[in-house]
Amino acid sequence: MYEDFMKMAQESMKPMLKMVENNTALAVKLMQAQADTTAELMQSNLAHLQALSVTKDMNAAVEMQQKYVEVLNEKLVSVAKDNATVIEAAVTEAGKIFEGSIADVQAQAKKAAESLEKEISKAGKKAA
Repeated sequence: MYEDFMKMAQESMKPMLKMVENNTALAVKLMQAQADTTAELMQSNLAHLQALSVTKDMNAAVEMQQKYVEVLNEKLVSVAKDNATVIEAAVTEAGKIFEGSIADVQAQAKKAAESLEKEISKAGKKAA
């Protein structure tokens, strides 16, 4: 009986461990994306500043600045969409884990109840 309980406890921890793995993978993906985006933005900002520093015409400098801001906005929107996609996939996976764990817990509870009934029946027969 004790062994059944311990086995059930170990089995019930599996969904939690899957959730931890899911969340860890999500964090790694988001941190890597943030690091890559930061490096890319720093490089593009430096290149933009270098181009601006050699520009003598004020109109050309303003035009370059406007184009840079447009490109920067597009990049930030793209990164936000990519992050949202990664988070959505992680949430979907979490939902699958949760649904699967409910079914597992129900099946384990049924087994435990059946096992308990058998033990009670055996004990009743021995007492009689």
